[in-house]
Amino acid sequence: MHRFIYNGKNSRDLGLVLSGEDVWKSAVPDLEFKSIPGRNGDLLISNNRFSNVEITYHVGVKRGFPLKYSGLMNFLLSDPGYHRLEDSYHPEHFRMGVFASDVNPQLGALNQSGTFDLTFNCKPQKFLKQGERAVVFTENGSIYNPTLFSSKPLIRVYGAGEVTIGQNSFRLTENNEFCDVDCDLQDACHGAENRNGTLVLTVGDFPVLKPGENVVVLGTGITKLEITPRWWCL
Repeated sequence: MHRFIYNGKNSRDLGLVLSGEDVWKSAVPDLEFKSIPGRNGDLLISNNRFSNVEITYHVGVKRGFPLKYSGLMNFLLSDPGYHRLEDSYHPEHFRMGVFASDVNPQLGALNQSGTFDLTFNCKPQKFLKQGERAVVFTENGSIYNPTLFSSKPLIRVYGAGEVTIGQNSFRLTENNEFCDVDCDLQDACHGAENRNGTLVLTVGDFPVLKPGENVVVLGTGITKLEITPRWWCL
């Protein structure tokens, strides 16, 4: 029996039965087409991003509909914002989505059963679960991106000095214990402690992991890196 897990809650524990015809949608690129007088065809303008995608689960409740439905809706609406969404249709991936849809149940006999759709507005990426595992470096090496898209890793740095990943480099001027450099949020911290004042971008911007091999160099003073790559696809 299929299931989804949203914000840590399993659909089976909520008494839901799933059908997944609309869980295979992929994001589309954000493109603009401009017509130019005297020129055949349209000018293509890329905004270098992908739009959100809606993922819909067709859901049924076999018995005890009123109580189960009330509990479900209270759970979905109690914590607005993006949360982790994964399902048994895509066991190797997860998305970041938010519940944001109208629900119109179709009820069965005596209002004890019913069917309805749950739609989640999701960020375009399907993140690979294998990209959640940190790759540890205690010496120079490389990390291989198996996807066709550049990812923005989380880098835990031990020691102070310069780090080079691919074509980008940064330096930590000081570092007690460790420092997390989040290349997506463009932020440096140690737990709740802000460490942005110790981070200097020396070559390029925050590192990205491009498709294929990415060289990793630990400069003098860096004892270890833990790179969580955050691989993704569409």
